[in-house]
Amino acid sequence: MKFLHFSDTFLDKVIDIENKSFPNPWTKEMFLSSSKNSSTTFKVLILNKTVIGYYIISHVADEMEILNIAVCSKFRNKSFGKAILIDILKTATIKKIKFVFLEVRKSNTIALKLYKTFGFNEIGVRKKYYKTEDALILKLYL
Repeated sequence: MKFLHFSDTFLDKVIDIENKSFPNPWTKEMFLSSSKNSSTTFKVLILNKTVIGYYIISHVADEMEILNIAVCSKFRNKSFGKAILIDILKTATIKKIKFVFLEVRKSNTIALKLYKTFGFNEIGVRKKYYKTEDALILKLYL
């Protein structure tokens, strides 16, 4: 297992994982735009030469936001989400980040449990953020 910085060669697999993971997936253009933004880090998780997950984070000053994170469905519940969060927090440490934010579907109990294991706390709600569902805003103090 290893993390690599995103390149266009990974795009089709990332889009496939995204489309199978979310009811309102990011578009190809959104991924490409994020990959070119100097304030973002976009990494893919590789296992046996296959993309099995990815994350995109944005960092400005001493704050970081997890913009997108997903693991291929057949690799879920095998600690790959945990590995992704560990890599994100390593990046946060290197960049001297003090706060990490994210939004998560209120119904995504598996993700919520993982985030809370890492010390994230609920600080608010974004009503209908996901069109038909509220998002919980989580924050981690580092």
